[in-house]
Amino acid sequence: MDSYFFIKMVFFYILVASGETLNGICRTLFLNKRVGAVNAKRISVIPALMLCLLICYFYVPIIGIESDRGLILLGVSLSAFMLLFDIILGKFVMKARLSLILDDLNIFKGNLLGVGLILMAFCPLWAMVLRRLS
Repeated sequence: MDSYFFIKMVFFYILVASGETLNGICRTLFLNKRVGAVNAKRISVIPALMLCLLICYFYVPIIGIESDRGLILLGVSLSAFMLLFDIILGKFVMKARLSLILDDLNIFKGNLLGVGLILMAFCPLWAMVLRRLS
């Protein structure tokens, strides 16, 4: 791995984090008022995953990972980065309590962030499968 590969990876993480942050802002501004905050969080998992898949579709070939194993590892590292990003954003920018932030991961309370992070781990692989099919 060279420094150029590292730069491409960091840019990929930032690109996905920016897209997901934009998704969260749109959810808060538009969807919360229509369906309530709880339902908006559940609904927004779908566009978040679609956005991640779209970014992966166009950007993962630039990174140059081709093996399915490598794509899964990329997805797992992306999910781990996004979990850390969500915690840091919630704690230090939104000034939320850690227990409230981690509560978003609790599927037993109907929160789907954890499910979204698990599915996000497969986005690079799914994107490359879609590329191979087209």
